[in-house]
Amino acid sequence: MIDFANPWMLLGLLLAAVPIAVHLFGRRKAPVVRFSALAFVLASNPRKARALRISEWLLVGLRSAAVAFIAIALARPMLPVLGPPEVVESGEGPVALVVVLDDSMSTMAMSQGEPLFERARSRALALIERLPPGSKVAAVAAGHPARILVRTPTEDRGAVLDAVRRLEHRPRRDDGARALGLADALLSGSGLDDRRVVVLTDLQASGWQGVSGPWSGRNGGQPSVHVRVDRLDPDTRENTAITEALASPATDRGPNQVRVEVGLVHHGQKPFRDYLTLKAGDREIKSLVSLQPGETLRRSYVVPAGAAIAEVRLPDDGLKADNTRLLRLDAGTGVRVALVNGAPRPVPREDEAFFAARALELSATHPGELAVDMLQLPGLTPQALNDYDVIVLSNVGELPEPLLQGLASAVESGKGLLVTVGDNLPADLPTFLPELLPAPLQDQRLGAREQPAAGEAGEPGADPRPRSAVSVRVVEAESGSVTAWTVAHRLRMQLAASVGDSLDATSVWRYALATPSANASAQAVMRYSDGAPALLVAAHGRGLVGLWTTSLDRDWTDLPLQPGFMPLLHDLVMALAGERGLERRSAVEIGDVAVLSRDNRADQLEINIEGPTATAPERRVLNATAQRGRGWQIAGLVEPGRYTATELRAGVPLTSRTVIVVPPGSESNLAALASGPLAQPPPVGGPLYRPKAPGHTVVLVVLLALLAFEGVILARGTLRRRQDAV
Repeated sequence: MIDFANPWMLLGLLLAAVPIAVHLFGRRKAPVVRFSALAFVLASNPRKARALRISEWLLVGLRSAAVAFIAIALARPMLPVLGPPEVVESGEGPVALVVVLDDSMSTMAMSQGEPLFERARSRALALIERLPPGSKVAAVAAGHPARILVRTPTEDRGAVLDAVRRLEHRPRRDDGARALGLADALLSGSGLDDRRVVVLTDLQASGWQGVSGPWSGRNGGQPSVHVRVDRLDPDTRENTAITEALASPATDRGPNQVRVEVGLVHHGQKPFRDYLTLKAGDREIKSLVSLQPGETLRRSYVVPAGAAIAEVRLPDDGLKADNTRLLRLDAGTGVRVALVNGAPRPVPREDEAFFAARALELSATHPGELAVDMLQLPGLTPQALNDYDVIVLSNVGELPEPLLQGLASAVESGKGLLVTVGDNLPADLPTFLPELLPAPLQDQRLGAREQPAAGEAGEPGADPRPRSAVSVRVVEAESGSVTAWTVAHRLRMQLAASVGDSLDATSVWRYALATPSANASAQAVMRYSDGAPALLVAAHGRGLVGLWTTSLDRDWTDLPLQPGFMPLLHDLVMALAGERGLERRSAVEIGDVAVLSRDNRADQLEINIEGPTATAPERRVLNATAQRGRGWQIAGLVEPGRYTATELRAGVPLTSRTVIVVPPGSESNLAALASGPLAQPPPVGGPLYRPKAPGHTVVLVVLLALLAFEGVILARGTLRRRQDAV
């Protein structure tokens, strides 16, 4: 369809009839002289007479067309751009457009000799350049964290084009939901009715699964924002990835030996067979691996402990970014957990701490990640807890004052504390662990509708527990104090991913009710279905304290029998380990925040990237005064490789540590999204149109051609008459 900037000028098309009218009615009529020889002359040369009539009508048609094209040129037509198939479609007329450019790791896959990201960038540039006059445009990068490249939609295309050209591609994970949310926010202030979003992406399944978009906002039953997904496909989706590389002491193989565990996964449709290479110092080990589609594999190697860093490599395939991984060989021991049993029992499966100990041992993601020791409460001293990172008090009662003070000092110094309740709770609940729990306990409750039916409780052999009980699940984010909200929110997000709805079938028939308050509401990470807090987490000094308001055994709940129990306890303990747990991680994924403990003497932290995977040198200095809490929080690590973090005091180095940053594992599967709003074949929000460009230049060229053709015909007629006269 052709648009016109000045459609009223098309009234000039009526003038195209003037040459025809002049030809038909304006020519002079010669007097008729009857002469018999004239008929003879005409009859003797009929071809010449016919050519004369054709020439006259051709001239009339050319003059009418010339007048019509003058009117069309003045109307400024907008013609569809007939570009190659990769040209992205936008709207007709002025539009407010946000281009969402996927710069995640999966778009590093190759397509027709270049990365998918570069093809997406080219399409974005072509689209922006060909927008209709008066349009406003902005750009958003969809890699985590999603970023706005231009603050507001603008008619200055040059600024947006420069921002897109300057965008640096890093192996990030997708942040599609936030990217579309940013696009919606940008369009809401554009001031134009025609608002559109074009998403340039490979639509990688794990990154875009379940993502909804701005089209969900509706005006009058119609989408307020039209969304178009332009999907790019790689040359191949065959990809084998290194999912993890972990080191732990190999004490069974002798002193100064390190065991390296390597995890692999193969995505695609064809089998994989090639060599995996491990290089540690001067030693290089090659191992032949064979994987079927979708298969995972773990390989174990033992190397000397002399080297600090090892490298694992796979041959290049569909995605090179996940074929190399570094790991620390000096990562040290894992997080140490003291499980204090307040109600020991002779039968293991009835013991208070049995399920917790087994869950922590089985949920470790790699050997040596967690070291769990079971301690008995009688005779326990504060000195016995010095070597532990997390302390779990399981169904304890009143504690001796020295032990209570020792626990408070341990948490303030940075250790984690988890308190779970049970039958040993004291009668005076508000005085239980004073000033240490996230919220004081107020009362014990039975879950709603848990009372046994009349006549059932006294029946011989009847189960004294209620038949139905409240369930437990992760809650949505809530407002509150900044510190409490940050600690609880971080754990909520983590549990939402690892636990999800796997605890929906949990039954809890007794729990301790925390005293309601604004802080308790902000610190609640999980709730029962009746609204009472199930898990609260709060900061206490440099450490974290968690309160689980029911038991860890089967006395008050069937939680230990639920599939989400192990990931819940694992993630909770690792979160309570805080800086200690995070610092001992073998690697940090791009986009995550690296957390290091801080020497109280240090006033700065210098960060340098080095090693073979670094594509550009990077050096940053963090100031202690700008840090939240008492640790170092290092954000913005967007380049995979080896970083050295050096603590300084007045410019003098104090300590130096290594941080390994690895690509996100979720981006290795190149399979595209098969279902959902973004994967629908028709563009969401109705039909879209090819971009249009001003067409008056083309019209003027055609007009000149018509005038030139008329001149040729007139010149030929004049020449023929001269020849006849001779």
